[in-house]
Amino acid sequence: MRRLARAALAFSAAIFAAHYMVPERWTLPCAVFFAAASVFGFAFRSEYRRLTVYLVCVGAAAGFTWYACYTAIFVSPAAAFVGSGARVTAYVADYPQQLGRGSRVTVSVRLRGRPDVKSYLYMYGEQPDVAPGDLVEFEAEFSSAGEIRGEATDVFTSKGYFLSATLSGGLKVLGSSRSPVYAPQKLSKFVRDMSDAVFPPELAPFMRALIMGDTAQLREDTALSAALSAAGISHIVAVSGMHISFLIGFLGLVIKNKRALAIFGIPTLFIFMAMIGFTPSVTRAGVMQCVLLLAPLLRRESDSITTLSAALMLLLIVNPYSCANVGLQLSFGAAAGIILFTGRIDESIENALRDKKIYARRIPRAAVKFVTASLATTAGALVFTTPLSAVYFGYISLVAPLTNLLTLWAVSVCFCGGMAACLLGFAFLPAGGVIAAVISLTVRYVFGITYSLARFPFATVYVSNIYVSFWLVYMYIAAIAFLMARGRLRQTVIPICLSVLTLCGALFVTYSYRGAPGFTTTALDIGQGQSLVFTSGEYTAVVDCGSSSGENAGGLAHEFLSAQGRPRIDMLILTHFHADHCNGVEDLMTRIDVETLIIPEPDGGDDESYLAEDIIELARRRGTVILYITRQQTYTFGDAAVTLYPPFGGDDENERGLAILFSDGDYDVLITGDMDSENERRLIRNYDIPDIETLIVGHHGSRYSTSVEFLNAVTPETAVISVGRNSYGHPTSDTLGRLAERGISVYRTDIIGNVTISGG
Repeated sequence: MRRLARAALAFSAAIFAAHYMVPERWTLPCAVFFAAASVFGFAFRSEYRRLTVYLVCVGAAAGFTWYACYTAIFVSPAAAFVGSGARVTAYVADYPQQLGRGSRVTVSVRLRGRPDVKSYLYMYGEQPDVAPGDLVEFEAEFSSAGEIRGEATDVFTSKGYFLSATLSGGLKVLGSSRSPVYAPQKLSKFVRDMSDAVFPPELAPFMRALIMGDTAQLREDTALSAALSAAGISHIVAVSGMHISFLIGFLGLVIKNKRALAIFGIPTLFIFMAMIGFTPSVTRAGVMQCVLLLAPLLRRESDSITTLSAALMLLLIVNPYSCANVGLQLSFGAAAGIILFTGRIDESIENALRDKKIYARRIPRAAVKFVTASLATTAGALVFTTPLSAVYFGYISLVAPLTNLLTLWAVSVCFCGGMAACLLGFAFLPAGGVIAAVISLTVRYVFGITYSLARFPFATVYVSNIYVSFWLVYMYIAAIAFLMARGRLRQTVIPICLSVLTLCGALFVTYSYRGAPGFTTTALDIGQGQSLVFTSGEYTAVVDCGSSSGENAGGLAHEFLSAQGRPRIDMLILTHFHADHCNGVEDLMTRIDVETLIIPEPDGGDDESYLAEDIIELARRRGTVILYITRQQTYTFGDAAVTLYPPFGGDDENERGLAILFSDGDYDVLITGDMDSENERRLIRNYDIPDIETLIVGHHGSRYSTSVEFLNAVTPETAVISVGRNSYGHPTSDTLGRLAERGISVYRTDIIGNVTISGG
């Protein structure tokens, strides 16, 4: 490792330490300590050791110093706005993005005598007519971008956004800048719009995400998004280093001369990075690719480790807080794994195949080389990204290597062909449409492979399963031991087989418990929403699956079921079609088989009736039996029974919801959805509701539900409230008071997480 790499890695390590481990007040003292420690490097006689200690200490001192300075220059001024309202001027940095019933626009707030502060501006109503470079004036309530609903987060600060503003007054456009700084954003919008114009509507969101990293529309297709995650290739729509390689590879097909490729390719790379927004993963790959292009021209050999270290240091100089960016960590982890391990893996496979005389048989050498190179690259990239994925996303895709092998060649065709279709579309739209029609066949191939592999049993395993966590730790210990022993490729058979056997053992132990007798009720912690899991032996029922807090309710429900060894849902019951009860259903149904969907008759007049239509259509495509509840129905559920009570009707969706009673012997659990007090009274007047043991409190603890008359009639012993951070005041003091007066034990998901009660 060369000198620059040592200093760069020390600088970067100090930034990570300052962000994750060292309190802010100790940042500068740490810098002073390492600066003083650098003098001890001169105590070594060896020039190599002396220089190493000196560079590491100086690099670490610089890292701690820069983190403290950046915080003082950029973060502290932004903190002065938090919790207050102000009228400010700002430059619009990008086009507005539609978010449900409102929109969000990126702005740079102007501060007198200080650098501008990047912020997100949220507003309700119609999308504002603004464009990058517009100078706007507005009044807003400011909060820290380092918090979401009161919880600390690095999602926005790692991207350089330190303020979040909610528009409280009018927004006025004062003028527009003609600076070329905003040209890439405008070009990016042209490409996105052209992609929508030339590709079929069902493929356009995927192509927007693949080409420009705009996943807003793709996220609305929950089925495809879930399949991409389960199959382990969601990274293909997060524009990253892979796309940089595709772009340069495409240019290399056209430009054969290395000097011409560097002259034309480097500006193209910078324009592309600017269009994407200089995200950490793209910037890392772009910097490394530029060095790779320049190395032959400067008659120097490219040092991958030094280049990777320098790229990381450069990104952390621009924004030290980007060290917490998941994309940055995954990108650098993948690159480091490829640099350190891919060549060795490929060489070992090559030698083994040569020993077995594979090439002497009727298998084309090019085909074998393609497969082995793809496997080696995938394996190298997974070395460091697998534990990162386990930590950040909570799951590991076991089919990811196979999915990557089958689709990455097609993804490269889609990316390059999509860019060509958009460029041709600018010149002559029909020509772009012809190219897009051909590329669409490849896109559908990617979709087919993705959906197929995502449906494989055990396509993903979750580290919330303690046995899977132990397996992952064991696998890495075995790999490290093998490397330390300097074993040969043929000797990897034993640790690989042991890893496979231990994984099978972990899954066997998990799934062996699913048939255990007994009845359980679990309220999942999915934020402001509701998702309930009921089990009776091998039978599984899920009631509702939705969240308005931004959590992926479908993914969380699937994680819980997978960790419990439950590969299917016998009954998926929806009380009603509000988003906080069912916006995760499509995601869940994509990940796991659902035998029966039980729902009320949807009312096409409701604003959220599109959710019902999408869910019903997906259920039909999946072959799921759909039952509409229009009268009282009772079904067997393992050793228990479930009784469903039809809606009473009304103008509001809450009044058109089901009530559900699970009974296991003398143990009863009642769910009322979002029923109000009037419908609760109708329920106990019209049906013979028994005394119950557990009540899933209606409407997340709203004061308009869980009335005195209702509680006196059903007399619960335990109450469970599914709730998250919200602006409604749920659960209200009125509801909590009524429960406390009757000595009812209360359990809340926002306080204790998942709530599981065993009964029967």
